[in-house]
Parts: sequence; C-alpha cells; structure tokens
Amino acid sequence: MKLERSKFLKGVMLFGSLFIGLSSPATAADDLFPNVDQQVPRYSAQSRVSGKVEIDGSNTMKTILETWKNKLEKIHPDLEISLKTDGSNTGVESLMSGRTKIAAMSRPMTNQEIEKFTKQIGYAPTAIPVAVDAFAVFVHKDNPLDHITLQQLDALFSSDRRRGAPESIDTWGQLGLSGVWEKSSIVSHIRDAKSGTGQFFREFVLLDGEDKEMSVVQPGAASVVHAVMNDPYAVGYSGIGYRTNSVKPLHVASVDGDAFVEPTFESASNGSYPLRRVLYLYVNEPPDMEHAPLLSEIIKFAVSLEGQQVVAKSGFFPLPTKDLMALSATWSRPMASVSNAKGPKDLH
Repeated sequence: MKLERSKFLKGVMLFGSLFIGLSSPATAADDLFPNVDQQVPRYSAQSRVSGKVEIDGSNTMKTILETWKNKLEKIHPDLEISLKTDGSNTGVESLMSGRTKIAAMSRPMTNQEIEKFTKQIGYAPTAIPVAVDAFAVFVHKDNPLDHITLQQLDALFSSDRRRGAPESIDTWGQLGLSGVWEKSSIVSHIRDAKSGTGQFFREFVLLDGEDKEMSVVQPGAASVVHAVMNDPYAVGYSGIGYRTNSVKPLHVASVDGDAFVEPTFESASNGSYPLRRVLYLYVNEPPDMEHAPLLSEIIKFAVSLEGQQVVAKSGFFPLPTKDLMALSATWSRPMASVSNAKGPKDLH
C-alpha cells in the first residue's frame, strides 16, 4: 500500500526551522525569475476595507498567499484574512459550500466542477489567473540524470503506462545510468489526492493512470523537495519555485526525439516547456453585479505590481504584462465582467 508519510519527514513540521531554504521557495538561481514589468499598475486602494475573509485551497500557493495576506493586512488594518492550504480540491469544496468566497487553485476547475457549482449556486465561478508555474521533476543534485520524456515519467510513476512504455521503470539503470546507479531502485515521491499538483500530474503526465503502489505520498510541495534532498535515489514533482541547491530539475521532452527543455520563465511563457500551468484565484460572486469591495481589493492586489513581485520572489512567474493590465482594469471597475477570465493563451 502507498506510504502516507516519508521516512525522512517523520516528526518534522512542514516549513519548520529544520526546513532551511524551504520556508520560502525562492531559493533558485536569480536568473530563473525575472523582474516584474514596471508598466504593471501599482496597487491603489479604492476604499479602506474591513472584515474577515477566508482563502482556502492550494498548498503550492501557500507562500504567495501568506505574503499577500501580510501585506494587505498592513494596508487595511481592519481586514483579517485566514488561510487554509490543504489542497486545490479542498478549495473547490469550500467555494461550492459557501464556506469561503475565494479558492486558491494550482489547476483550473474541471468542466464537471464548474457545472456542479453553477447548478448549486446559480452562476459560474469567476476565474482569475494570478501566476504561472513551471512544474518540475526533481532529482538529487548528485544524480547524473539530466533529462527525461513524458513517456518515461509515466512508466516511472504509474502502474498503467498509458503513454505506451514497454516496461515499468523501477531502477536508474533503465534511464541510462551506470555504475552504482544501474541497479539502484528509484524512490518516487508524489502528492496526495487533494493536491492540485498531484491531480495535474496524474491527468497530464499519467493520462489519468494510477500511481504505483510503492510511491511515497507527501503532504506538501516542500516536503517532496525535502525528501529528494535527503535521498540520492529519490525523484519527485513540485513547482519550480521549491527548487533548492540540493536538488535539480530535469529537462523534459514531450516525446522521444523532441528537444529536452529546461523549466525557465521563458520556456514556460512561450510554451516550449511541456510541464507548465497557471495558478488561479476562483471567486464566488454573482456576475453582472458590483464587485464586493473586500474581494475586489484582494484581487486587485494579486494582479498589481506589488502582488506580482510577491509571485516572483516566491519562486513563481508573473503573468504577462498585457494580461495583468487587463485584469487590473477589470477589477478597478465597479461591474463584474470576468466570469470567463482566461490565463495567458500560450499557457493553455
């Protein structure tokens, strides 16, 4: 059966003092993350807001959300934002039940989820793209492997091999490594069922295949990286923002024969890197009505220059300038008109 916690994390709290370099995921090389375009509108509060609001959802977005919360509560002293980051699926459930007005999602809501929401609430949820993430497959820094295909990833992580691999990949020698690596077993670390990261990986890479039974299930993005840091024979997937000096992201090719592409801002933005995604805030708000001031100020900050600087410093990628300018203009107007908001076209 699947292991519910890594042997490397027993008794260690996530984001605790032992997670040196992981409390904030922005530990990658400086040139990996660009500066935010100064043309992006700065945040300007239209009104002083007060009250309590809960944001529920993505663990991947935890660092971004915590920093947004701290900055907004300083600007609006009577505002109280509570965060729950147990996973994107939990965010959908909270949004649909009415427990929260904002869900943080490291994946887009599915058509089935949108249909269920619309039937239950009476209108569609509002999707606001807020960041871009290059989704990375990490190995230990001493691992000589540099690249991998989607078919190999499927054979490594899934028991179904829906991408057509002839055999299961269970040792590093099957990926071309020799010496002490050749017969060494691969220890794969995955995300749990509530995770948008895990769901994205299963749908996109495994084509809805089943995880291997011996995969180690990790509760968060940082814990995946921490496990790989501590085991030279480990591999795991997480957002590129959680990269540290002790792990390295593999270059990925969609199919055998294609170029192997490194996860960078440029490759994620231009569509050449296969594993990329948009991060969202989903809002439960009736369309064609005035934006609720409290929700409006949170969204405006997220897509502002200051909000996107938080995105970059957290190890993720800001949205293209044109998208941020459009979103800022929309949420600065009193009428709601973003129910069908899309992320950058080349990222879908």
